[in-house]
Amino acid sequence: MHSARVAPLFVAALLVVSCERKPAAPAAQTSANPLRIITTDFAFSSPDTVPAGLTNIVMVNQGKDPHQAVVFRIDSNKTLAEVQAGLMGATIPTWITVFGGPNGAMPGDSAMTTTPLTPGNYMLVCFLNGADGKPHIAKGMIKSFVVTPAGTAMAMPAADITISTKDFAFEVSPAITAGTHTIRMVNNGPQLHEIAVMKLVPGATMAKVQAWMQSNMAGPPPLIPVGGIAGLSVGQTANFTATFGAGDYLLLCFVPDAKDGKPHVAHGMMMPFKIS
Repeated sequence: MHSARVAPLFVAALLVVSCERKPAAPAAQTSANPLRIITTDFAFSSPDTVPAGLTNIVMVNQGKDPHQAVVFRIDSNKTLAEVQAGLMGATIPTWITVFGGPNGAMPGDSAMTTTPLTPGNYMLVCFLNGADGKPHIAKGMIKSFVVTPAGTAMAMPAADITISTKDFAFEVSPAITAGTHTIRMVNNGPQLHEIAVMKLVPGATMAKVQAWMQSNMAGPPPLIPVGGIAGLSVGQTANFTATFGAGDYLLLCFVPDAKDGKPHVAHGMMMPFKIS
């Protein structure tokens, strides 16, 4: 009889303690999250969920065409068809935030970027054109994934070169030299920009490059993609890693202009440099 009276009190005490106990806060991030993307003609293979925080995005191109992996956060309840239609327009809708992602890599090559991802619904997209002149997104090269809430994100790792973008120029400090570099892109706006790093093929000249661009990029390209950042919204930053051997290179931005729809390279957003 005495124990029967004590038991309810003991249970009540447990309930009070359990109600007062708060869930443990998520642990702070101590290493970058990996996001490995395999590209083929014309699809992405990658995880469907990724924890929020600093993320190393590695794209491995197993296709026969060059590919990129642009990372978008969709800040609206849109269907896949609505997202695809918005991305195919002249400008990126305001309900889409661009977080970079690896820019062009040749078949058999890879590219890597590092960027902080915040929780939300995301898309991977490839806008590069095929040999038929059609962008890969039009062939279904788009994939959704979710970034789930996690602990406090760690800081962006240091970079040894910074490239700032603006309308319509690149500011590089210090100059790019031979070897492997971690390069930080800072988009100073006032609109979306990208960094496409291209190397001139042997025998190509700037005159041939300009003629190729003026022909709507018809025929074999005189340039080889070697990485970069596939677009950042205003105020965003991201890092990418690239290795530079001897040769002639270009920094380019092909993002359509918000006013006239022309690619930024048509407004002069192109910077040549040479590695000895």
